[in-house]
Amino acid sequence: MRYKRINIEYWTDPYGTDFIGLNDLVKNMDQNYLLTINRKRTDASGGGLYDLLVKITEEISILDLAQSYVQDGVKVLIGYSLHSLLKELKLLFKNNQNLRPSLDILYLDYKDCQVIIYNLYESSIEHTIQNILKHLCQFQLNHQEDFGTIKKIHIPVINYKDYYGLCEFRVKLEVDEPITEFTKDYYFKFWGLTTKNGKFVYDIKKDKITNQVFFTQKSYNKLFDKAFKDGKIK
Repeated sequence: MRYKRINIEYWTDPYGTDFIGLNDLVKNMDQNYLLTINRKRTDASGGGLYDLLVKITEEISILDLAQSYVQDGVKVLIGYSLHSLLKELKLLFKNNQNLRPSLDILYLDYKDCQVIIYNLYESSIEHTIQNILKHLCQFQLNHQEDFGTIKKIHIPVINYKDYYGLCEFRVKLEVDEPITEFTKDYYFKFWGLTTKNGKFVYDIKKDKITNQVFFTQKSYNKLFDKAFKDGKIK
């Protein structure tokens, strides 16, 4: 049986402070979801501390979401759990500004597909999630014949070469990202599709799935390591 879950994971400084008000978030969250919070301690300095990875497991499919979107017209479905979570995170971040927290990655695990949304700038996921879900519904309705093979949707992927020119499409890099300023438009240019038949890129403006390979951070790291071993990067 599939259970509705919310999992929050983040790294914390073992010699510093943790979030103030985290217990309030736990208390105010939707009680229909199994909530787990996983704190990981690290001595490493720099970025990554207090950047949250949030995964919401739903009982519905993206097809269900899209059908509800059609029925509700202009109303975009942001479930109560997601709405409540974003509201509580906003308050949590406000009360802990000294930690510089962020929602770094949001996983929406639907019955038929997993959607992975990456943070591009401060509060970018929170500010664009409604429009992202709207485009997600439209994508499902326009490409129902393809949806049976799609396992993961990465939002967004970037059509921009890194310093080493290793690839055309990739997610935002954790280190050495050459783009210094992102805007919300990046969320609505290209998405990465992981399917049973490989990886593809969805061009939102053209509403077309293209035969392009994209790289996640993990696969990009492998690409970088291979290029380094082959002497292409020095």
